[in-house]
Amino acid sequence: MPDFEIPIGACDSHVHVIGPHSQYPMVSNRVYTPPECGAEKLKAYLEQLKLSRVVLIQPSFYGSDNTYQLLVTQEMGERARAVIVIDEDTSDLELASMLSKGAQGVRMNLSTAGQQDPEIARQQLVRLAERIKDFGLHIQIYSAPQIFASIAKTIYTLPVPVVFDHFASVKAAGFQALPELPIILDLLQSGQIYIKLSGVYRISSASPEYAEVKDLAQLYVSTNPDRILWASDWPHTNTLPGIPATQITPYRIVDDRNILQLLPEWIPNPSDRIKALVSNPERLYRF
Repeated sequence: MPDFEIPIGACDSHVHVIGPHSQYPMVSNRVYTPPECGAEKLKAYLEQLKLSRVVLIQPSFYGSDNTYQLLVTQEMGERARAVIVIDEDTSDLELASMLSKGAQGVRMNLSTAGQQDPEIARQQLVRLAERIKDFGLHIQIYSAPQIFASIAKTIYTLPVPVVFDHFASVKAAGFQALPELPIILDLLQSGQIYIKLSGVYRISSASPEYAEVKDLAQLYVSTNPDRILWASDWPHTNTLPGIPATQITPYRIVDDRNILQLLPEWIPNPSDRIKALVSNPERLYRF
């Protein structure tokens, strides 16, 4: 168990589950194939870290078939919520049904799809926000800082909250010099966006202590502690060069306990830690 006391209601706001490959087929144009990792492993992980709540994020390799994430969300009961992926064929009836099964947000995964055109991203974002606004959902985006900065003016106008994945994809080393950082901070300060302190290995290679991440995390928290979420990115899917997309790629080896122990360094104020772990996810995901 981590050295600091985990508050009641603490939430991991970004995990995935992967069903039996024979029962839950992945899309043919996926960029990688992870090993199976179902509900029992998720429950064991949450128990190990003493986490009460969890948000299951629809991974790219399932496309817009949210069946398995929602199945596990329902199995987990009131302690779980889901962020889904929809497409132009998703009907209002299907969307309402997914809400009833625990969906609270919709994901735009631009990075994994290789989408780097700001104008296409902006158009997709506007269409998605219009599509979901009457359902009370939010939008979660995985993209690059350059995309976020390019579409910032549009984000301010959206009728739904927005979540930036994985530290807004800002690399920890030399982050102070990133020209897009002030724009991201302004968005955060406005309250229009949340930022997930998640997938630390995606923004830093300085494992296991990731010392260079502390200043970036503290900057985000000090900018707006009411819009910070914590998440693990468990079970740490990976892509490796030279491995075909249809071949199973092992998970990253990650010490989840150690990363959670870094939270008092990233968020020194105990009340702000409670916000990141409990009250902010409680508000956004409606626990």
